[in-house]
Formats: sequence, structure tokens, C-alpha cells
Amino acid sequence: MNTPSLTMSQMNIEALVARRERLLGPGNPLFYDEPVHLVRGEGVWLYGADGKQYLDCYNNVPCVGHCHPRVVDALCKQAATLNTHTRYLHENILDYAELLLEKFDDSLDRVAFACTGIACLTYSSSY
Repeated sequence: MNTPSLTMSQMNIEALVARRERLLGPGNPLFYDEPVHLVRGEGVWLYGADGKQYLDCYNNVPCVGHCHPRVVDALCKQAATLNTHTRYLHENILDYAELLLEKFDDSLDRVAFACTGIACLTYSSSY
């Protein structure tokens, strides 16, 4: 029986998938049967290791795009100042919470910051 030979790109993806499964475990599935190996993003576009361009309508940044200069500048400024979570006392998170709450009616009187949906659900169930 003759098996087809794999391209370098396919071998690289298989190695990355094996490494990912070893390091992240089965609780972090990939979206596609044939994984997309992304290496960068710009505006509304994502770029694969093979140079293929993908329109990003899914990730967390479609409203401003990947690598938006104002977002990158804000991230750099904040990272150069302080990079921590909300369990320490710091004015920036309070200022941001006040700005967000100004956007809603008075029935919303607090915010919860989380980086995953599960964290949001866990946090919200405590209220």
C-alpha cells in the first residue's frame, strides 16, 4: 500500500497539533479538521503560515481590526505602566469601569472583567 507523502507544511501543522495537544490538553479543541496555522493579523485580515489571507469575521477584534494603531499604542502604554489583573487596587480599572457604566442605564451599576466566557459565568453566578 502506497501512502501519499506529506508536504513540509502538513508535517509542520501535524507537529504543531501534537505539541498543542501535549501542552494544552484535550480541553482546548481546534475549530477545524484541517487546522489553520495563523501567524499574524492586520485590519480585518488574518494570514496563514502558507501566506494565505483570511477575512476575520469571528475573533474578538472585528470591530477595530487586528493591529489597529490606536489599540496597539494603548496596549503599549498600559504594558509600560502596569500589566496586572483586577485583584490589585489601581485607578485605571476604576476609571474604565466608570466610563463603561456611563454607557448604560442605572439598572447596571457594576462591571465584571473576565477573559473567558466561563469566568464570566462563574463570576456572575455569585451575584
